[in-house]
Amino acid sequence: MQSNEIEDYLSSFNISLEQSVYDQIQNVLDNAISDNNEEVANYYWCLKTIFMIQNTFLKAFNDMKAERYEEAWRNLDSADIMLSGLTQNFDIKVGNDKYHLVFISRILREYQKTFPYHHFFSRECVIKSEKCSICGKRVLLRKPCGHKLGKLYMGKQCQHVITDLEMKAIAIVTQPFDKYTYLRIPDKEYDYGMVKMLISEINNPYESFWIETVKKKKPEYEKIGRNSICPCGSGLKYKKCHLGNPDELMDHNIVHLTHPAKKKYNGIQYFGTWKS
Repeated sequence: MQSNEIEDYLSSFNISLEQSVYDQIQNVLDNAISDNNEEVANYYWCLKTIFMIQNTFLKAFNDMKAERYEEAWRNLDSADIMLSGLTQNFDIKVGNDKYHLVFISRILREYQKTFPYHHFFSRECVIKSEKCSICGKRVLLRKPCGHKLGKLYMGKQCQHVITDLEMKAIAIVTQPFDKYTYLRIPDKEYDYGMVKMLISEINNPYESFWIETVKKKKPEYEKIGRNSICPCGSGLKYKKCHLGNPDELMDHNIVHLTHPAKKKYNGIQYFGTWKS
């Protein structure tokens, strides 16, 4: 395949990608590196990454359809990270979102909103030494090697390889950059009901939707009188406890589809973090 044929292939709304196309991209990339053709090598690195982003997103979609939710989450996170790396070297808006990358960047975050993961592990460490993946020189603040982190050089992305670090702690956080390490609790099973309900309404990976999140009273606080005992268990009257307190509110996700819902839902559907 010529470069224009590969571009046309990646700009199509494929529901699966052929490994042979990836192999051809990799072959041209390898040859360009051998020929010291940096322009071609860097461009084909971008095409390769576009292929990988699309393929990983499609895997995530199929995982959700097959109720493989943990695998789906990891693939959504992986696609997001690859997009972050690509945007340092490629305009994902090119050709009016020619490769669907703007769409994927937005829609994967919409899917993530429906997952029950809210707490994650985050490592705290001191990096004592690291080296440049391009030239191998030690990364020094006052004496940089000249290669910029994340940029492409002869078909390879510059990264800082950690050679020595000191682990300090593991923190539990709610908004990490890396969402891969979500919290697990023994004998507890996550409730994926919201993901399952949404994905049953989506016909194909490139179907659009968006989620509007508003605040709503939790069910136990909806019909409580001011002078009633607060349902939180404090023993206080509602007006002296949770009335007007942000803790009586929860996120309410309103899903906006591009087509009428397949199923008729009676009232608001409630999903917790854990299965009861």
